Amino acid sequence: MPCARGVHLTPHGNYGPLGTRPGFGAVAVVWGVASPQDLRMTPSPLGTALNWMGDSRLLVPVMLVLGGLWWGRNPRLAVAWAATLVALGGAIVVSKLAYKAFGLDWRSVGFFTISGHSALAAMLYPVLGYLLAAHAAPTTRLLSTLIGVALAAAVAVARVLSFRHTPAEIVVGLGLGLAASGWMLGRWRAQLALPPHAAPWVVGTAMVAGFAVWLVPNVPAERVLSHIAWRIRG
Repeated sequence: MPCARGVHLTPHGNYGPLGTRPGFGAVAVVWGVASPQDLRMTPSPLGTALNWMGDSRLLVPVMLVLGGLWWGRNPRLAVAWAATLVALGGAIVVSKLAYKAFGLDWRSVGFFTISGHSALAAMLYPVLGYLLAAHAAPTTRLLSTLIGVALAAAVAVARVLSFRHTPAEIVVGLGLGLAASGWMLGRWRAQLALPPHAAPWVVGTAMVAGFAVWLVPNVPAERVLSHIAWRIRG
């Protein structure tokens, strides 16, 4: 359901809490009881860390390095990984531009845009969990993969508790991301394992990307998309 062009209530501008009940501020914004400008919240250190762990500037470089490592061993696997990432990223971008540029949303259920943090975390962390235990016993591999799923879910919940997304948005994001990682694990599980010497590349990329995010924390992809939407609107 589209909303009027002049009254967009972006879900990415700190909903903030009304009182102390988690999520109440987000619901209040969705139903028009309050505006994002009326509500403020200072995230906890854990919430800040979880939000940071879903940042595309951290996750995408790690995903690209994994693709590069797989390319040297199985180009088809690398292409499948890249295509899955492009498809997921495309869905996220389209949903955000549809809302930001044209005001398209599903306000009745509190859906404005797909949670990119939730989707990307749900695509990467289960696969990363599997990779960490790829040479271990099946039970250990399953446990490690489930820890990755739990981490992605924690990132998603942090997006709601920090009032950056509504529950509906993280459910959609998690669903898409888990579908992506589930397909990769189901289709390519036997070929995902990487040699031990690949670990420094993944860890090093995460450290460099994380340091870059720490140095320049106020240039999120969201702002870039907002600028593109502004250009589209003319």
